[in-house]
Amino acid sequence: MKKTEYSEVVVKNPEDRQLELDSGKKDDSTLPQFSKEVPLSTKKRDSGNSTIVEHNWKNSNCESIRVKEITFMKGEQLDTVYMINARDGVDSASLVHNNHVYIFRKTTKEVAKAICTLCSNAKDGIETVVGWLASVLGNYYMISKVDKVSWSFDKRFAKNLNYSNPDSLNGPQKKALCDMVIQNIANLHSKGMVLGHFTLNSVLLMNDDIRFTDLRGLRPARKLSYGVEEFKAMMQYLFALGMVKPEDRYCTIAMYNVLNEQGCRQWYEEKVGKKAKETLEITTCMESDVY
Repeated sequence: MKKTEYSEVVVKNPEDRQLELDSGKKDDSTLPQFSKEVPLSTKKRDSGNSTIVEHNWKNSNCESIRVKEITFMKGEQLDTVYMINARDGVDSASLVHNNHVYIFRKTTKEVAKAICTLCSNAKDGIETVVGWLASVLGNYYMISKVDKVSWSFDKRFAKNLNYSNPDSLNGPQKKALCDMVIQNIANLHSKGMVLGHFTLNSVLLMNDDIRFTDLRGLRPARKLSYGVEEFKAMMQYLFALGMVKPEDRYCTIAMYNVLNEQGCRQWYEEKVGKKAKETLEITTCMESDVY
């Protein structure tokens, strides 16, 4: 198991933060015209709980993501997805297929397979990963499915998902969003996993819930206390964006402490060198460590 490390959170000025949120506008991923090229032949087979489809293509200068092989969960109707109107090699792309939005994120085959296994053990609060594909140019993409009406802070998906501008959220909406983020991350940490990377682009908003998206960094934590380190970094990030008010910091940390009590107690014992007598000690220590 690789050692889990967390980099220092860098607090950016408002211009840099807005540039980060709007980065999708400069992502030259969508091609101006969808190619009419189709595979020369297709083979389909089942393997365990998965379906595998292979496509054979003629040589061409097509820049779109042409699917060489796609593996997906049985029940998903992705056998007819053979091309995505995005430049092969782009970090992320999306597609509407059979009234569902599918998100494709560049990764490796090993990571995609590992994430599929992890997600089968932790379904609550995270997006549904349904498979992966290999492109003609040798790139691998993890495939996730958005099965509910959703909003995203990521402008790269504004064509197929409702876009939400974080600056348009009022105080109560920001607090509700942060509460759901903390509840979800505490649930994930209590199961011994870490998200690995978090920004607002990692959040899919539902009508009354959220899910974490972009799970390429999802992995088991060697110790439950590692989740607390990730939580601290998330709190610093949300506070820097103005999503958490100073007067709400303690209550937010206390809520996480209750939901991930075992991990917080382990973190406190490692940091202080003794066991905490009550949760108040842990919450106070965490607050001083975060801010």
